[in-house]
Amino acid sequence: MSQLTKTLLVAGILLVAGVSVGTSAFTTAQVDRQANVDVVADEAGLLGLTDGTSGDLVFQNGEGQLGIDFTAGTAGGANTNALFELGNPDDPTNSQAFMITNNDVESHVINTEYRANTSDATTEDNLKFEVYDGSGALVDTISASGATASWSAPANTAYYVVVTVDTGHSSDLLGPDADLSGTLGFSIDDTVEGGA
Repeated sequence: MSQLTKTLLVAGILLVAGVSVGTSAFTTAQVDRQANVDVVADEAGLLGLTDGTSGDLVFQNGEGQLGIDFTAGTAGGANTNALFELGNPDDPTNSQAFMITNNDVESHVINTEYRANTSDATTEDNLKFEVYDGSGALVDTISASGATASWSAPANTAYYVVVTVDTGHSSDLLGPDADLSGTLGFSIDDTVEGGA
């Protein structure tokens, strides 16, 4: 093979390689994908929160958010030296304050805590949220005195919550000016990836 042929062959290969690299480069690109992020009421969300069988004290408000309010109607709050159970701890699947449901198609760890507005709720277990599974077994308890709860929830699984408010019946007596109000908070972890 002559030197000229070799030179032309190498030049041809370099030209083909240059064209191949040149055609795969670009300065801009645009790719569109669909995203479906509807905002729904608590009961239909990824973490479903649905009022149970406790009447008007536990309800879905006008924005579809779960609420607990002892001042519903004309009441000023919970009586002193009294015990209120919203739901039945002996039959929580049929009588509960509210339900927590993992409406996702995969398992999640559900973490909960109660953040009280005042120290009135943190000295004793005056306010408790007991979480039960579908068989009626106690899963965990959240309390205003600092007990948090965490459990693994399989996909499309419901949990039943019984709320107990004790203003002195079996705990320290709370005066008529005490306030147990606060926020029940939830965070969800992905059991596969481990992130929140």
